[in-house]
Amino acid sequence: MGRQGCRKGKLERFIGSDMKQCNFVCMGKGGVGKSFVAWVLAQYGIHMRRDGYFADTDPTNATFAGYGGLNVQHINILNSEMKIDESKFDGLMDQLLQREGYSVVDTGSPSFLPMMNYVVESGVFDVMKEAGHQVVIHTPLVGGPAMQETVLGLKSIFESTNTDVVVWENDYFGPVEQDGQRFSDSKIYAKYRSRILGVVRIRQRSADTFGKDIRSLLSQRLIFNDMDTADFYIMQKQRLTMIRRELFEQLEAIGL
Repeated sequence: MGRQGCRKGKLERFIGSDMKQCNFVCMGKGGVGKSFVAWVLAQYGIHMRRDGYFADTDPTNATFAGYGGLNVQHINILNSEMKIDESKFDGLMDQLLQREGYSVVDTGSPSFLPMMNYVVESGVFDVMKEAGHQVVIHTPLVGGPAMQETVLGLKSIFESTNTDVVVWENDYFGPVEQDGQRFSDSKIYAKYRSRILGVVRIRQRSADTFGKDIRSLLSQRLIFNDMDTADFYIMQKQRLTMIRRELFEQLEAIGL
């Protein structure tokens, strides 16, 4: 299995496991596909027939919570001073710790730094792990002008936590590469490889077909399972099915 797949040890450890799993989608840079990642992860959990709980903590742009078919709970964890509201965050943690299945939390970019500081200071992820939860951070990288900012955001996650990470390469703004090298060939990948569960690639496809179809689905706040009841042509459904299959197969290969 190539570098885009999973670490063998992780795959053997988690496939077939009944461990409770919480997926945090984190990135301080806005507009890089974070809510899309949460959208995919939630549907993957449903596809795998896991009991799911989904939350959106973005205080300004609760995109993930807008998808009615996912039943996402919106929890603004920041107070008026843009600091963590401890009672709300602790309430969210109780929700996650009491769940027996699969959770996805979309953390807003405005709350990224306050949340990470609180998580580290309070040992939140350690508490979750001790309670039997597998904690996974998902973070998107993008190509183009914002690439370096997303790489720095990823680096800060590695440096401030000891949690496993799934990196999502989002090619929407261009290839996620520097000097002709993909992320999986980079120095940061080599340095933190032991903590990277895998790399999921969101390929840039034809904007006039695949791109138009996925934008239509997202703009209507629909999920993949809505294709059969929504007003889509047969070939549109086929292209959306191809996108879903490609993303889900990558997640399954990682062992989520």
